[in-house]
Amino acid sequence: MTEQTDDPRSPYLEVRLHRLSPLPPVLTGILISALLYALYLLYSVEVGQPIIEQTNGSVGFNNAAWAALVICLIFGVATTMPAITQRQWQASLPQLKAVLDEKGRLQVEAMATGPSRKHSWRSLLAFLAGAAGGVLVNLWLLNPPNLSWSEYWSTISPFFAIMNAVVFGLAARGGYMVRYEDREMRELVETHLQVDLAHLERNQIFGRLALRGALAWLVMTAVILLLFVDSTPAPISATALVLALIASGYAFASTIGPVVRKCSAVRDAALQSVREQITASGDAALKGAPGGAPLSELIAYENWLEKLPVWPISAPVTRRLALYGFIPVLAWFGSAAAELVLNRFT
Repeated sequence: MTEQTDDPRSPYLEVRLHRLSPLPPVLTGILISALLYALYLLYSVEVGQPIIEQTNGSVGFNNAAWAALVICLIFGVATTMPAITQRQWQASLPQLKAVLDEKGRLQVEAMATGPSRKHSWRSLLAFLAGAAGGVLVNLWLLNPPNLSWSEYWSTISPFFAIMNAVVFGLAARGGYMVRYEDREMRELVETHLQVDLAHLERNQIFGRLALRGALAWLVMTAVILLLFVDSTPAPISATALVLALIASGYAFASTIGPVVRKCSAVRDAALQSVREQITASGDAALKGAPGGAPLSELIAYENWLEKLPVWPISAPVTRRLALYGFIPVLAWFGSAAAELVLNRFT
């Protein structure tokens, strides 16, 4: 509790900016991506590299224009994810408070506000480190060789240099914050979750939060898959894809894992206790001494505990998770279809 009282919390910058928009976060993110891409189109026309080009009598879609579109989409998703996540946390507060103790209720309110000041500064450092990596990637892999600075500024490379730096910075910050939020969630569950074996369905709120967190990264994975449409060097696209998939699985497991372990520990303790009572009751019956609860009731309770599901995921959530897993697959088919269309007209 020291961190939440002595270290004030505040939302991310993009969350505060999203609050200024009259549109929902998803529509705001789409609008941001569209505006950025419109800026790219204006810039590409200015330097003489439009979205459509004609070579040898055939019309083709410029690969750089496609890469810019995907990068703008990635930026829109990356800056919208924190706003959506905070909305989900705020909407889930009543259900979360119902399964936490008093200190846990205060802590989850603080977590829904945003990161602490200390971790905000650390996330900024992660952003700057990622941005530096983005600049290096742009200089080493994406720029034509032997290009003078005067020629550099007359190409579309400056747009990619800026966007790559920002996107890589957001990716590095996102990785850091996923790890930080995992530690917070684990501490919250292990210390403050009140497990009621008769009402484990109340813990399904954690399953829904885990599903939403994984969904955000699966959407990012689907967008990254669009980079495979003959535009970006394969090592960059493949690395980004693998990292997004890892983040999706990690975001899901980091929310579900502590709840499963806590519920399993409580159930196992109850099983051990009832089995000790069954043994004591059986021994008492053999000796003819009066026992406690009837042996049949204890055995029925033991059977109920053994069949008790500790996973905080309902059947509808499981079905949705299975469907969400097809999002990257659909994106892959979409990118393959787009590549076929591009090859058809080039």
